Amino acid sequence: MPQRPRFHPIVAVFFLWITLMPAIPSSASVSDTGNPGGDEPDESAFLGDALYPTKLEDISPKIDTKSKIAVLDNGYGREATLFFGLYLPVRVVQEADLPAQSSSISLLIIPSGGLSHLNDPEQFRMALSRFVEEGGMLFIFSQRFGKDYALFPLSPGDSIQGYGWLEGQSSLPRSATLAMRHPAVAGLTASRSNLNIDGAFTVYPRNGKPLLRNSVSGQPVMLAYKYGRGSVIASALFTDWAYPHLRATWDEIALFSKLLKWAGLFLSPSAPKRQDRLFSAPLLPEALPVMGFSVQSDHEVYEAGETATFSINLWNYEDRKRTLHVFYDGTGHEVQLPPHGFAQLTHSVPVYSTRRLWVYFHDEQEIFLQTLKKGYTVVYPANEEK
Repeated sequence: MPQRPRFHPIVAVFFLWITLMPAIPSSASVSDTGNPGGDEPDESAFLGDALYPTKLEDISPKIDTKSKIAVLDNGYGREATLFFGLYLPVRVVQEADLPAQSSSISLLIIPSGGLSHLNDPEQFRMALSRFVEEGGMLFIFSQRFGKDYALFPLSPGDSIQGYGWLEGQSSLPRSATLAMRHPAVAGLTASRSNLNIDGAFTVYPRNGKPLLRNSVSGQPVMLAYKYGRGSVIASALFTDWAYPHLRATWDEIALFSKLLKWAGLFLSPSAPKRQDRLFSAPLLPEALPVMGFSVQSDHEVYEAGETATFSINLWNYEDRKRTLHVFYDGTGHEVQLPPHGFAQLTHSVPVYSTRRLWVYFHDEQEIFLQTLKKGYTVVYPANEEK
C-alpha cells in the first residue's frame, strides 16, 4: 500500500517559521475564523498516492521582485507564495501597491481568503478591475464568504454569487467534473479529478464559462470570463492552503502546471512533473448529474448557544418533474421540483457542541440517492470573571 508522507523533524521548525512570519493585520474574530476544508478534515486520508508528496523540509519562499506572477499579500498569501514557488519564483504585492505594479504583472493570484480584511475594499476592487481591463490575468482561490465575490471585476449588469468556504461544503476525492475543454484546465488527465474545493458559484457573468463543476451539486467551482482585454479565472479551490498542510493532490499539481504555461509563464526546470500518467484521447466534459444536492451553513464556527442556519439545496437537471424526500435531524420533508427547477430547505437550530448535520435524499420510490454532511465547530467563550 502506498505510504503517506512521513514527518521529518524539521517539520516542526517549518510550522514554527510559518507561524512567526509577520502576520497581516486582521480584525478577525470568532465570526470569521476557520480554515478552508474545515468541515471535512479527514478526506485526504483516503487518497493514498493521489496526494502530492509534499516535502516540508524543502519548502521555502522563492521570491523575485520582477516576476511576472504576483501573489497578493493577504489571506493565505504566504501559503500561495510557497505553492507557486514550486513552479517559478513569484513576487509578493501589497494591496496598496497593486496600481503601481499592475503594468509589470501578467498573472495576479488572489489567495484563499485574500479578499477579506482589506484596508480599502472599494479602492482594491477598482485596482483589480483596471488590472484585468488592461490585459492582465486574474486567478482567484476560494474565499471566506460569498459576499467577498462582490470585489471581482464585473461589467455593468453582471453579478457573481455563491458560497465561500465558511458557508460551503468542502470535498476532495473525485470532487470536480470537467464542464468544458479550456486551456486553463488542460492539465487534468481525467474528467473527474481530486481537487480541494470549498464553496461554489450559483450566479456568474453572462459571458462566464463554467470549467469545473462540483460532482455532487453540479454547480460551478471554476469559471472563466473575459473582462476588457484581460481574463478572470475564479475558483473555489484552496490548493494554496492545502499544499503546506499535506493535502494538495497530483491533479492540482498538473492543473496549475498547464495553467501557468497557458498564462505565458516559463516554469523552473525543478517544477514538479508527473510521469506516471499517459493519455492520448482528449478528455470529454461530463454531463450534469440528473439531480444535484448541496448543504450550506451561514458559518462553520459558532459560539455555544448561537443559532446555526443550514440551507439544503436541490437541483433538478432533468426535463421531468421530480418529487424527492429529504431527511435530517429526525424530520422528513417532501420536495417538489419542476423540470430544471431548484428548491431549498432551511433548518435553524441552536448549537452547543461540535458535530455534523447529516442529510439523506431519496427519490419518489424512496430509493436512496445521496447522503451529505455539513460540519461545524462550537467554541465556548473564555470566562472573563476573576
